Amino acid sequence: MTKNPPPKPCAAAAHRVLRAAAEVFSSQGYDAASISAIAERASVSKANIFHHFESKAALYQQVLKEACQSFTDAIDAASRLDEDTTQRLGAYARQRLCAYIEDPMSSRLVLRALTSDGADNDIQPVREDFAHSFHRLVELIRAGQVAGQLRANLNPALLALLINAGNVFYAQTRPLLRHFTDIDFADDPQRYNALMMDILLRGILPA
Repeated sequence: MTKNPPPKPCAAAAHRVLRAAAEVFSSQGYDAASISAIAERASVSKANIFHHFESKAALYQQVLKEACQSFTDAIDAASRLDEDTTQRLGAYARQRLCAYIEDPMSSRLVLRALTSDGADNDIQPVREDFAHSFHRLVELIRAGQVAGQLRANLNPALLALLINAGNVFYAQTRPLLRHFTDIDFADDPQRYNALMMDILLRGILPA
C-alpha cells in the first residue's frame, strides 16, 4: 500500500501558519490579532509568515476562504445525492451541524465575518462565498418545489435561513443546553438534527 509522502517543509510551515492564524483570529478578532502571536503559535518567524502571505490581510482572507469551504462542500455533497429534496436537505443539515461541532474555530471565524458591521474588503470574499452557497441551497429548495416535493408557497430563502440558524444556535449553546431539564438532545446532535428537520419539513400541525 503506497503511503502519501509527508508535506514538503514549505507547505507544512504554511499549513501551521494557517492553523495558528485561524486560532488567533477566531479568539481575538482581526484587529487585535498580531502577526507576532501567530508566528509564536505556529513556531515560525514573522519573516516566514510574510514569505507565504504578503500581508496580515492576505493571511486573514486565506483563513476565511478555508473556513468557508465547508459550506461549499456540504451543498456539493447534497446536490450529488440521487435522492429527493427532503433527503438532500437533511444531508446538508447533518453535514453542516457536524462541521459546526467538530470545527468550532472555523465556525466562529465565518460567523464573525458575516456579522461584522464593516464593509471591509478583507471580509468581502467570505461574504460572497457564503452568499453563493446560500443561493445554491435556495435553488435546491426551489427545485424541490418545482418537482412537487415541497410546498409551492414555501419561502425557500426562509427555509434555508432556518436550517443554518437552527444548527448554529444549537452548536453554539450546547454547553448551556445540557443544564436545561426540558432538553434531552444536547449531547445527541444527530437526534437534534433529525427533530429540527422533521419540524421544518413537516410542520407542527396534526397530520
